[in-house]
Amino acid sequence: MKKKLRLSRKTQKIILGICIAAMVLLGAGLFVYIQISDNGTLGRGISIYGLDVSKLNAEEAEQKILRTFLDREVVFQEDGEEVFRTTLKDLGYSLDEEILKNSLQKLQVKRASNRRIFAVKEDYEIMYQVTKNETQEKHILNADNFGGKERSASKDAYISYDEGKQEFVLVKEVQGNQIDEARLLTCVDQTLDNAIRQEPLGGQVDITIGTEVYQQPVTAESQDMQAKLTSLNQQLSNYRNASVTYTFGETTEVLGSDVISSWIKVEGETISIDQAAAEEYVSNLAATYNTIYVPRTFHTSYGNDVTVSSNEYGFQIDQEAELAQLLKDIQSGKPVTRDPIYSISGMKRNGKDDLAGSYIEVSLDNQHLWLYKDGALITETDIVSGAPTPERETYRGAWPIAYKASPYTLTSDVYGYTTHVTYWMPFVYGQGLHDATWQSSFGGNRYKSGAGSHGCINLPKDQAAVIYNTIDGGYPIIIY
Repeated sequence: MKKKLRLSRKTQKIILGICIAAMVLLGAGLFVYIQISDNGTLGRGISIYGLDVSKLNAEEAEQKILRTFLDREVVFQEDGEEVFRTTLKDLGYSLDEEILKNSLQKLQVKRASNRRIFAVKEDYEIMYQVTKNETQEKHILNADNFGGKERSASKDAYISYDEGKQEFVLVKEVQGNQIDEARLLTCVDQTLDNAIRQEPLGGQVDITIGTEVYQQPVTAESQDMQAKLTSLNQQLSNYRNASVTYTFGETTEVLGSDVISSWIKVEGETISIDQAAAEEYVSNLAATYNTIYVPRTFHTSYGNDVTVSSNEYGFQIDQEAELAQLLKDIQSGKPVTRDPIYSISGMKRNGKDDLAGSYIEVSLDNQHLWLYKDGALITETDIVSGAPTPERETYRGAWPIAYKASPYTLTSDVYGYTTHVTYWMPFVYGQGLHDATWQSSFGGNRYKSGAGSHGCINLPKDQAAVIYNTIDGGYPIIIY
């Protein structure tokens, strides 16, 4: 039979008193602990952006936050390998200490007014401001710091002439892996700004670099490149489609696209026309169709051919102006039909024939004149020309009639005469056609006697009238 142990009432009271005293002491100790832990600090169970700053005052928390931020590592990865490692501090990043300190002090005051016996873990976001030394950042992001990897330069796309296709084509760009420091800087700034905004006091920041930070080539898809290609091929097409048909009355001379295409020169991205070839063409055109200032062979009304060397009637191509116009016509890419550009023009022409059936013919040996218009004989008449002396002979050659006037007064200081005529048609050096009512007859050898003029061609008045009323200034006259 077991004995039951019983405590006396007095012993129970003693034990109860001890327990109450212990609880009082425990509460007092807890209070002292809270006072010691919380007094002058941010308190217990507190973190800022995930960083534990319990039992630290504002200044201590500031330094811990600052160290954590500055020591945050930034690791660069390229092609799956680490190529460079640094810290926010080395990159020139920091936090504005004044703003950070003020934020922490405000937080400490706020928590001091709301002490708790039992701490609850709380994470705070506070005001901060990131500062950056751009010079230091540019220095640390120097491309040389990424030089442990073999690097090649990018190659721009370019335009090349394909002989087989007979056109310009685009050669695609080649992307290299040389670092573009400006692009790297932009990439780092964007990545770090996002990382800091999301986790201001987070861990290592990994930055993967690739094409976006390499030196960028001009691409074949660029608008400028495409526009240039289109322009060059259009210019080629224009040259190959161009043709010029020169008109000489009813006669034509065609400069075809096949000849023009043979003049095309391509050097790199430059298209040009072989100017020497174009100049030669214009020169040959002039040699073929110029009719002035060259000996003129003329088929007379007697059926024979004569040649006059003083030939100041006809057409002369302005080779410089014609070359310039020809190059413009080629560039236009269109078929062009036109007269060549002349520096001197006769009345009309058909091919190499610059008389086209309209001219005045004078035979001094036979003292006879013929007037033709559009191939038809209008009139013919005997004349009296200049006396056969060096001072008074009529000039042989071809000229345009300078103008016509009616009536007119002929004067000469050299020979001392003043004579009134009804019809005056000068051709060269003061000589001209005119009526001569003082002549008793025309033709024969009268010009060799005293009846010969001072160089003019004397006409019967009625014949002078017919000629005057048929021609205009510029009408050709051939005297032989």
